Amino acid sequence: MKRTTFIFIGILLAAILLSGCAESTEKATSESEDITIGALLPLTGNLASIGEASQAALVVSAGNINDYFSGLGSGKNVEVVVKDTESNPETALEKLKELHDMGITIVIGPQSSSEAEAVLDYANENGITLLSTASTAPSLAIPDDNLFRLVPDDTKQGMVLAKFMNEEGTSAVIPIYVDDVWGNGLVDEIGANFEELNGTMIEGVAYDTETTNFSAEVESLNEKVVAATSEYEDGNVAVLICSYGEVTDIFALAQNYPALSDVDWYATDGIALNNELITDEDAAAFAATTNIKAAMYGYVRANDLYQVVGPEIEEELGRMPDSYALAAYDALWLATFVDLDSIPENDDSVKLAMKSLTNTYYGVSGWTILDENGDRKYWDYDVWTVNETDGTYQWELYGKVLLPYKNNMVVMRGEELTFA
Repeated sequence: MKRTTFIFIGILLAAILLSGCAESTEKATSESEDITIGALLPLTGNLASIGEASQAALVVSAGNINDYFSGLGSGKNVEVVVKDTESNPETALEKLKELHDMGITIVIGPQSSSEAEAVLDYANENGITLLSTASTAPSLAIPDDNLFRLVPDDTKQGMVLAKFMNEEGTSAVIPIYVDDVWGNGLVDEIGANFEELNGTMIEGVAYDTETTNFSAEVESLNEKVVAATSEYEDGNVAVLICSYGEVTDIFALAQNYPALSDVDWYATDGIALNNELITDEDAAAFAATTNIKAAMYGYVRANDLYQVVGPEIEEELGRMPDSYALAAYDALWLATFVDLDSIPENDDSVKLAMKSLTNTYYGVSGWTILDENGDRKYWDYDVWTVNETDGTYQWELYGKVLLPYKNNMVVMRGEELTFA
């Protein structure tokens, strides 16, 4: 392997101060010094909010990387080929094969765990390195495979949400969730941790990934909430929702049931900072009424890189980027230098380069050190809520859960957040 080029904060700051723009390309060129990285993003479908934010981050990241190369006097140029997975696992596999046919072997994404699960065997068999910035299912925490994830797996989110609900005084929780590898795994993790804290997770409502009309599911949820609030007279019953963009349809229906409006709702990273939710008046009003609290892998706002890059991504996107977009920004830097430092078509070389670079890289999303499964090792979580001001709804930071230790998590709210 060629001498590793370590990317430190000073290099990144020097590059981003000269930030430009980059356009995606649809074919790789072998006759130039170009570095071509693929990206599998859900630009349409239920995960479009995440996909759009990640794409904006990649545009900014590519521009900053190319400014860095230009500043060095290098003829190199990074190009990103973006394929829309349509939030569909089968489509994700089709698009990965298209990237492979173009000779691309390092790919950012897929972003959902169901998509990552669908493409993983093909990636392993064909020497394709996947660098996801949003897949979190514990079942995909596999050592020595070709999937690396710049986010912690959901064993951590399970601990965080259970702890947070417990500290908020919730006695019993009823989940409504998508029936896929991510939804099932996350509900199991939250339930197991919540029960360890003497809470009760009541059998919930699962819905198929192809569901478009949620009337029956919301009706069933309402019946369960009515029964639970009668049994738990302390009134500390809540709903947990593990969903994607379909949350807007679910909330629009739920607003018609007084019992569902009278309990608190908790949510996961699938909807935190979702743009469609706060721009749908009915769904946003319901989220605000029920004091929705949605957890998502967090980042350090005092980070010098974030202070520069965050506004750049926000300007490109037109709204505040989520944590997964920030991780996507870092993913392109890592992918670019893994490509430079590794031996082509050599899995061991690529994995060594990835391990070396992630162990030393501090980016917009913080330290990217990975664990034995190739997932982000160190973490904290932000908890977001929806508030209304002058008829406009927006996501606001409600709380933060710090420290990667099950029995030593620090929960911060309100004025305490000033010190985070």
